[in-house]
Amino acid sequence: MKRTFLAVAVAVAACTPPRPPEMPLPADRLAQADTAILPRDSLMSAPDVIVPKDTALDQMARFIAGLPQLDSNAYSRLQADSYWIDFRKSMDESWETMHETRLKKISQWQDSVFSHTHVATLPVFYPFSGPDFLHAYYLYPDAPEYVLAALEPVTEIPPLDTLSVVDRDKFLDSLGRSLRDIFHKSYFITTHMKKDLKIIKGVLPPLYFFMERAGFEVVTREFITVDSAGAAVPMEARKLHWQKTPGVKFVLRHRESQAVKTVYYFSISISNQGLKERPEFLRFLQQRGSYNTFVKSASYLMHLSSFADIRQMLLQQSASIFQDDTGIPYRWVKHDTAWQVRLYGEYTRPVKDFSEDKHQKDLDSAYRAGPRLPLPFSLGYHWGSNKQNYQLLTRTY
Repeated sequence: MKRTFLAVAVAVAACTPPRPPEMPLPADRLAQADTAILPRDSLMSAPDVIVPKDTALDQMARFIAGLPQLDSNAYSRLQADSYWIDFRKSMDESWETMHETRLKKISQWQDSVFSHTHVATLPVFYPFSGPDFLHAYYLYPDAPEYVLAALEPVTEIPPLDTLSVVDRDKFLDSLGRSLRDIFHKSYFITTHMKKDLKIIKGVLPPLYFFMERAGFEVVTREFITVDSAGAAVPMEARKLHWQKTPGVKFVLRHRESQAVKTVYYFSISISNQGLKERPEFLRFLQQRGSYNTFVKSASYLMHLSSFADIRQMLLQQSASIFQDDTGIPYRWVKHDTAWQVRLYGEYTRPVKDFSEDKHQKDLDSAYRAGPRLPLPFSLGYHWGSNKQNYQLLTRTY
């Protein structure tokens, strides 16, 4: 396996003295800043951490994303296969349509409006995410770290260059099918994922797809669990299903900006019972310090008493919460002076898949009273009508 090396500086940029001219950074060394955990008066520079890049993994990730290889390798030959060529064409077309109708609009709005409403350099927590790294990144491109949590499993997949042609084609077909809801509706449908992810073996393939298509290279991937102190620790893939808190950690580098990101995905329940069984996950989140929370298409789970603990935790720890009406009910913040609330888009009744009791009369009244801010993109359950609503809750102290 060909391997190159990446040095990641885990120091705080504001507290790190500039390097003298005679000591320039090598081409493959990047500085990564994290100001989310340590108090300002105790920040100290840490030594560089050498992170070996898994080149073969990144090559497979590009193949999965329907992107051509950048050098000659085992996948260069495979991308001449007619089925992959058709897969690439289909993914290019779907991606271009999604980019023009949704992602481009999100990016422009994020740059001109959203980035000025919160501390954009905090970590991001995305509960009920599925493998949707994509929208978290486009809304929070300046975050150093993303933590995703959902029920969908983490399973190692074999290198695709070792599969038979038939099995590889089935894999690509299943992956394309698993992405259809994200392309057209902006969210994964749980019942579809249960079927699709059995074939493509968990969340890794769609994660690779989104990361590579968003412009990143996969530097490393490590299967992890969380110890009793809340620290992520490496775990063999074959033992991952024994763990209460199975997960995967990625280090990514953007091919143009060279920005380094860390992405965690945990396959866990975050219901009251799920969190009770996993106090180490709560400690893991607490160690992030304050973070920005993103909630989208979350099936109104935090409206239920069985998800009261995650709701309360988000209200206690988040610096901001950007959510549609499927997130924390408006009644929990409307009289709380700790939160400033901005309303975006247009509120409408829940889609027919959910009961009428999920309609929030107080949120409806707040939207009618105004002010109502424009939302120039569709992101959520109301994709058919484009009547999306989002609330931005920002902590006032």
